[in-house]
Amino acid sequence: MTNRLSEVIALCQTLSKEGKKPSVGLVRSRAGGKLSIPEAIKGIQSWQAQPDQTVEQLNPTEKTDEAPATLEARVASLEKQVLELTQRLTHLTYTNSIK
Repeated sequence: MTNRLSEVIALCQTLSKEGKKPSVGLVRSRAGGKLSIPEAIKGIQSWQAQPDQTVEQLNPTEKTDEAPATLEARVASLEKQVLELTQRLTHLTYTNSIK
C-alpha cells in the first residue's frame, strides 16, 4: 500500500469517527490540498471496501533522518545554517566589491 493511499484511508477513518461521510472534497481539504482527485477517489474506495483496515502511518520523526530530536537541536542547526549563509553572503559581497 502506498503512503498516499494509507494517508487517505487514515483520513477517511478519522472523518468517519467524527461522524462525517468522507468525500473527495473533504478528504482533499484535510490533506492540505496536496492530494490529487484520483488519489482521493482511490483511497475512499479502498476505505469503503474495508472501513476497519489498519494502515501504517509514518511518525513525523521517521520521515527524515536529518530532523533533530529536540527543539534545542533544531535551533542549533538553524543557527549554524544562518552563520554559514551569512559568511557566504559576506564573501560574495566582498568578492563583488573588488571587481
